[in-house]
Amino acid sequence: MLRLIPLFALLSMAHARASTIDFESQAAGRGGALTGIPDSPLVIGIATFTGGELRHAEIGLPADQTGVYATEGLFGSDGNPLIITFSMPVTSLSLLVLNGEAANQTYTLFNNLGDSVHAQLALPGSLQNSAATFSLSGRGITAVSVQSANNDFWNFAIDNVTFTPVPEESTCLLLAGGAGFLACASRRRRSNHCVRGASQ
Repeated sequence: MLRLIPLFALLSMAHARASTIDFESQAAGRGGALTGIPDSPLVIGIATFTGGELRHAEIGLPADQTGVYATEGLFGSDGNPLIITFSMPVTSLSLLVLNGEAANQTYTLFNNLGDSVHAQLALPGSLQNSAATFSLSGRGITAVSVQSANNDFWNFAIDNVTFTPVPEESTCLLLAGGAGFLACASRRRRSNHCVRGASQ
């Protein structure tokens, strides 16, 4: 017969760390010329990128000569918007958006929670204003999109995608008796229940 001796509740929260995806290893050796051929879907950790192509030292993008995830609408099958989905909820999301068009252009970052932020970026020759970091702090973000207002001949890239996985909250009960027994009730956005037992 299982006895509840002792019985206590332990509330714990996993400490999640921010992650940054900079596309350096993925874009190594990819060249700087846009091809119109998407690397899509591109899975990196818990993030999946759709609609763009990996480029390194992209031609005509002087604000960022590292690895980027880029898209253009002049030819090929790249997409507008670029879409990022996450296999678990995240928060504090930010990313660098770089204008590759030969004109000023407005870009908007949306998330699945209905939040958005937009800004106009200068043409690439103006290094100070041709790129900007866009941020959304909503908790429970599972998808974001970056869109150019130019739906015909867009040209832009993203880099340095930073986010923090939403910590999992757990409530655990330790039950001692004839057998060791640990019951955990885990909660993120929905309640999930797990029960583990160990006989001695």
